[in-house]
Amino acid sequence: MPKVTTSDLNEAQYRAVFHRGSPLLVLAGAGSGKTRVITERIAALVERDVPDDAITSVTFTNKAAREMRERLASRLGERAKRLRICTFHALGLAIVREDAHLVGCKTNLSIFAGAEQRSCMRSVLQDMKLPSDNDQVDRLISRVSMLKNGMLDGADGAGDGALTRIRERYDALLRKMNAVDFDDLMVLPIQMLSEHDGIRARWQARTRHFLVDEYQDSSRVQYELVRLLVPDNGNLTVVGDDDQSIYGWRGAEVKNLFQLERDYPTLTVIRLEENYRSTGMILNAANSLIANNSERLGKTLRSNLGEGKSVRVWESPNPEEEGERIAGDIRTQRAVSGPSVSTNVTHSGMNASGGLKWDDFAVLYRASYQSRPIEMALRAANIPYHVSGGLSFFDRAEIQDTLAYLRLITNFADDLAFMRAISKPRRGIGDKALGDIANFAQQHRCSLLEACLDEKLDHRLSHTLREFGDMIVGLEHMFIHGEPDDAFDALMDRSLLIAAIENESADEKESERRLGNVHELRRWWLTHAEQDGSLADFLQKVFLLADREDDDPSGQVRLMTVHAAKGLEFAQVYVVGMEDGSFPHRSAIEENRMEEERRLMYVAMTRARFRLTLSRARVRSRFGQKEKTAPSPFLKEPDQETLWWVDRDKDSEEAQEEVVDSMAAMLARLEAAAQAK
Repeated sequence: MPKVTTSDLNEAQYRAVFHRGSPLLVLAGAGSGKTRVITERIAALVERDVPDDAITSVTFTNKAAREMRERLASRLGERAKRLRICTFHALGLAIVREDAHLVGCKTNLSIFAGAEQRSCMRSVLQDMKLPSDNDQVDRLISRVSMLKNGMLDGADGAGDGALTRIRERYDALLRKMNAVDFDDLMVLPIQMLSEHDGIRARWQARTRHFLVDEYQDSSRVQYELVRLLVPDNGNLTVVGDDDQSIYGWRGAEVKNLFQLERDYPTLTVIRLEENYRSTGMILNAANSLIANNSERLGKTLRSNLGEGKSVRVWESPNPEEEGERIAGDIRTQRAVSGPSVSTNVTHSGMNASGGLKWDDFAVLYRASYQSRPIEMALRAANIPYHVSGGLSFFDRAEIQDTLAYLRLITNFADDLAFMRAISKPRRGIGDKALGDIANFAQQHRCSLLEACLDEKLDHRLSHTLREFGDMIVGLEHMFIHGEPDDAFDALMDRSLLIAAIENESADEKESERRLGNVHELRRWWLTHAEQDGSLADFLQKVFLLADREDDDPSGQVRLMTVHAAKGLEFAQVYVVGMEDGSFPHRSAIEENRMEEERRLMYVAMTRARFRLTLSRARVRSRFGQKEKTAPSPFLKEPDQETLWWVDRDKDSEEAQEEVVDSMAAMLARLEAAAQAK
């Protein structure tokens, strides 16, 4: 096993990797190599012969956990597979599953999100004779989530404790179906660890070395879970950046970083301030902006890439011209950096012999609606682009339908899965028949599937319903005892899902695309089954994929919100909508949340490696009316020596460089056209 290589660790990174003897907070600035530090620290623990089962590392997204596992696999080989590297929710699921009976569940529990949660909440509200329209359902799901996470009390303006009663009915319905939601994956482990000393001792042994990445994104309940797992003098390592805490709207509390020093009195703090991503001008602008926040532990990033170019500030007449300007600049920058230009100097950090690729560019915005004029301009310029945040693979109807069958096969109590499965295709079972079987199940205190198999079921309903029930039981047997591929293929054949997809599709192309999605799900199942994983394990893994991952965006300009860009980096970044009321957002100004908005701006700026452009439109439409805009205060706060207001200073040296760039781009296009002839 290779030992940790220290030659390319800077002093602060080295101290963080090999620290011993007290809880540790690593304040890791943007681009400072925090992922390397946390993975090398885990590797160092393994190389000290710390037992694999005593090391647990958690982060917030499946993508981040996967990246950490991949890095450790390249460092440690097979031994890395035995380490517990997961998300907070996956850890919570593991705790719940091991002693599920204590919270009224079985180990093969379902995880409800999205449509399943809405169906449960609607059922609860209807039983309580309360309004159950879509807006009310979504509002109450959100408020129950906030209640579970300790973000508000149970009074909701509908009478004292009304929200608490709704939550109790909602939770009871979940347990009846042997299900939990994502909030339960934090709340239930806390309950179990608090009430059962044996369970807490067992998991404290498994987290004897507990490492938390992206700690600034932790919520109140997640910190409570950390406190239960790691005693005051325990081996806790948290890596985070108070300047990048941008998820307050979903429960993240930057105060958790400050609370550490009070709860862990021997805490050691190490700051990673050497930045390997961005040039000096970009970092100086970002540093001077974030210095205006009072709620921070404080650090100053230093670049090791040289000074670089000033941060450009653009002012365009309207969003349409803003988009056209960005599209034109992307084409110019690509042409200037491309191999057609006969020069050996580097431009924007790229060697001219290599050139910039489309996916070296990103356009960031505060709200997703701001992408439309950018998209139109990129289309007109024939520039390939990818908008992050499209429809998730798991939200597609054909995937939801297939998963409903799989959920029902592994959990007969999942009535929501039953209702979706039996209606895809409908099988001639009408609403009255479904209502009758629901009444039968309620009277006999059983699930809908169990009702289908009950000999006492009304003979008028029994034949078709028993056929369906027998099919599910037969498929369960195949998934347990048969070959994984045969079981999946039998499901698609016997359920008539393939025929349903073909019949519902508008044309052959759509049918092929939708069936291709199902085949992709089949491939994932077979890969999982090859590792002796059960169907219940597979489904729980699928439903833990809460961080919706986009299709492959390679080879395209990236368009995304600043929130979606966190953790990414690009050679050239354009931040649009730099107007007061847009960024910072109007609601944040009204609600006195400027510090989080400033952190969001800091994240946007530090995504750029070599060239950062901040752009505003002087007129923008609001509620169908054109309004004049004021510049964002975030254009005034950075050190003005780091900014180049392009439209105000057209005679500067940098403006002349821009002219040269444009001429070079034109020459490159002419040369390419000549070669094409």
